[in-house]
Amino acid sequence: MTNNNQIKEIKSKINEKEPLIEILNISKVYKNKKALDDVSLIINPGDRIGVIGPNGGGKSTISEIIGGIRKPTTGKIIRQENMTIGLQFQESKYPIGITVLDMIKYYLETFNIPMTEKELTEILRKFQIDNFKNKFLEGLSGGQQQRVNILLSLIHNPDLVIFDEISTGLDIEVRSEIFDTIKENVVNKNKAMILVTHMMSEIEELCDKYIYIHNGKIREQGLVKDLVKNYGSVHNFTWKKFKEEKVGDLRKQAEESDNKNKNKLDKIINSEKNKGKNIPLIKLLLKYYYKGFAVPFFLFFFPLILLFLEGFAFKSMDKEGIFLHNIVGSLAIMQIISVGIFIIPQTILEFKNSVLMKRIGATNIKPFFFILTVVIMGIFFMLVGFLWTLLWAGIMFGGDLGWSTISLPVQIGASIPFLLLTLVQSISLGMLLASVFRSTTAYIAVSNILYMPIAFLGGSFIPINVIMDSPILKYATYINIFKYSTEPFNNAWAGKFVFNATTGIYLSISLALITTFTVTSSFKLKWES
Repeated sequence: MTNNNQIKEIKSKINEKEPLIEILNISKVYKNKKALDDVSLIINPGDRIGVIGPNGGGKSTISEIIGGIRKPTTGKIIRQENMTIGLQFQESKYPIGITVLDMIKYYLETFNIPMTEKELTEILRKFQIDNFKNKFLEGLSGGQQQRVNILLSLIHNPDLVIFDEISTGLDIEVRSEIFDTIKENVVNKNKAMILVTHMMSEIEELCDKYIYIHNGKIREQGLVKDLVKNYGSVHNFTWKKFKEEKVGDLRKQAEESDNKNKNKLDKIINSEKNKGKNIPLIKLLLKYYYKGFAVPFFLFFFPLILLFLEGFAFKSMDKEGIFLHNIVGSLAIMQIISVGIFIIPQTILEFKNSVLMKRIGATNIKPFFFILTVVIMGIFFMLVGFLWTLLWAGIMFGGDLGWSTISLPVQIGASIPFLLLTLVQSISLGMLLASVFRSTTAYIAVSNILYMPIAFLGGSFIPINVIMDSPILKYATYINIFKYSTEPFNNAWAGKFVFNATTGIYLSISLALITTFTVTSSFKLKWES
């Protein structure tokens, strides 16, 4: 950025007499939607262009194409070879493990920017970043991330900086500080800038030119001062254009809808029948699950892949099917555990961390009943996954070895209590995970690490009797928190279950784990928040 106490200058190598960027007849198509339609634009050194228009008009798309993070479907873009661009994104997600300081140092090193610790500290304080400089970017609030993003867009003294909704998440004090910095490092230095915003006052404050985009086309462009002179403000001009364009869009949509629905019966979207509050919530959750694809894959396809790969491998090693029978039992019980580790907590975290939880709360459904609905659906998924695994094990191998030999426990009565015990423990662990983690990304990383040893030591990859016969792996199974419910189940599955002192101890440990998980989650998970 600038002088002794700020980011040091980098000598610009651009040609001040040539355009920085020339956009020639570009179009951008996403599936069936044309986001940009035959757009041309020239950006000269020092141009500060405000991009205005309604939502979905193409503002962000054109800024991303100018920034080089998207490619146009058709058309051509010419950039000066030595120019540098600074980008601030409207939305940003970072991988876990990258801190604010890591990202800043990456920029300093990439652009060969000399800097002392004192200079960096002053910059961080100016952007009010110093207090969280060592925190993970992924875990920052929206306003904190926005400050970091703006700093990263300016830190290397770019020839062109692109801002997309720069005020989002900023309070008045921080906004004022950052706008002063932008004026100092962009306006006063005569740097080029693209500003995408809904705040028309920002365009008057920072820009000298404007373009108005609607339905992927640049409808108008010119000088900001002319808008202020002719309309009183950029806001008045924009509001007038919005109303004019909206009337035309509604008329066009109505004509298209009439043509589309001509000679067709009008479908009933919803009847007046009272469905209560829980049925719509269940339908919403089901849509979240099956449209998200992950749950159907995990429940229905993943066990089939393991059955196919492991089943035929162990079938050739054991003609009586003992290994295969044990594998099937372990895979089936692991379906119950996987729902508790993955599906239940991820559902709670994703809804809790999104606006969906607020929307659900606005329909007078309390968070407790949302959690209860998720748990009940989780139990359903557990049982479906368990039975689905047994069904396909029978289909694949029952014809040769017999369905009961492959897909049924030898001691059915003894297996059921420990099946249910595993189910309850899985739910309680899922609730604990949902209460401990705030970030979905962090939870996914940890849950995968947690799941793999449980699955391996539980006999999902090699038969449990092989593991228990190993002098090393046998003792490693004690770190598996599900050992104390699944080992009795596996014994009953194989016909070796005996209720003795060891079984009693295992039962007590399982109940203690369930109690610990449940009590901890009840304190940490704020049901009514």
